Amino acid sequence: MKNGFLTIGELCHRTGLKEHTLRYWEREFGSFLKPYRSKGGHRRYSDEDLKKLLRIKELLKERGYTIKGAKRILKGDGNIRDEEEERSLRKGNYFRGKKILITGGTGTVGREITRRLLPLNPSVIRIYSRDETKQFHMQEELGQVKNIRYFIGDVRDLRRLEMAMEEVDIVFHLAALKHVGSCEYNPFEAINTNVYGSQNVINAALKVNAEKVIFASTDKAVNPVSTMGATKLVAEKLFTAANFYKGRRRTIFASVRFGNVLGSRGSVIPLFKNQLMNGKPITLTSKRMTRFIMSLKEAAEFIFKAVYLAKGGEVFVPKMPMIRIMDLVEVIKDSLGLHTNIKEIGIRPGEKLYEELMTKDEETRSLERDDMYIILPLLREAGEDKYLYPDAYIPKGDNHYTSERGPFLSRDEIRRLLQEERLI
Repeated sequence: MKNGFLTIGELCHRTGLKEHTLRYWEREFGSFLKPYRSKGGHRRYSDEDLKKLLRIKELLKERGYTIKGAKRILKGDGNIRDEEEERSLRKGNYFRGKKILITGGTGTVGREITRRLLPLNPSVIRIYSRDETKQFHMQEELGQVKNIRYFIGDVRDLRRLEMAMEEVDIVFHLAALKHVGSCEYNPFEAINTNVYGSQNVINAALKVNAEKVIFASTDKAVNPVSTMGATKLVAEKLFTAANFYKGRRRTIFASVRFGNVLGSRGSVIPLFKNQLMNGKPITLTSKRMTRFIMSLKEAAEFIFKAVYLAKGGEVFVPKMPMIRIMDLVEVIKDSLGLHTNIKEIGIRPGEKLYEELMTKDEETRSLERDDMYIILPLLREAGEDKYLYPDAYIPKGDNHYTSERGPFLSRDEIRRLLQEERLI
């Protein structure tokens, strides 16, 4: 603390908040929270600002209010709560006693979802994956947990999938071939897993009359130029269409679109660190490349939110921060105290300079909330009124959601985010 004021780093430490979260709250609660600016333009926070932030954190994180609801509370408009079911989800009531299947459950996101589900008291969590070594390591990592079952199997194998899905309530479909380059050289394998495998998940879920099935898609499914992105787009279409031929079954299918999840196997961070530590040049396709990013925790929490909100056929898109890939490289170099040349190798097959999370057409049928966009299914019946969500509204203006134009996280913000995720 300097001259009675806290820096943004000190405030993050005191509140336990991430810097990009704090900045987002500043924008949303601008009339309530106004930090002091030093002569150099740096944010400085008083004890009163700290108290206000802790109050906001209590409303959003502990009591489960939305930003809109929290604003009403702070304005003194009463003890209002529109989202009792969502608050129930946050408290864990939604998953209590449920039977849950996670395809690709030994992956980075699958393990994070499993860790977060365990305290919520599901009846059983079934991990379905084809790699016995990863299952062994996951069992070692989590220990002997009575309500976790491990199934070795491939989503291409419908009969095995049906066995694993017996009496299941909720399915998280994460299994996929995810590496862009690998899918370019093995396109039919990508089709077999990402398309036919996804249809198998749908068929098995309908057979057991599962309650909800959520598919993990990617920003690369938007205006795809890669085989991986194209197969993910087709899988999204399959999940949307499944809602309209399920008959009287209760099953609800929906998708979520993620950006680059920090710490996942597809992340470039381990590659950059390995190149640095071995004295090799860092290879970049282009210094102009930009990307959406999110933490593992945010990915898991968002997919849980989609489970609650899904009515059938939607694609849920989180609002994510954006980074310049060059800023990420510089942060990693500084953190390791190592410096090497950067070698541009050109765009590889299937890659883009920037990512998109919605097409122009999808913007015309989307709703917006404080934390996400909800793309409504094109196939829904005219006048259908079931697509109502707490605090959702029709977006105004141009909402083309792309990493091309920012705003981008600063290098300090990227550094803090990577430190919080223990990646540097």
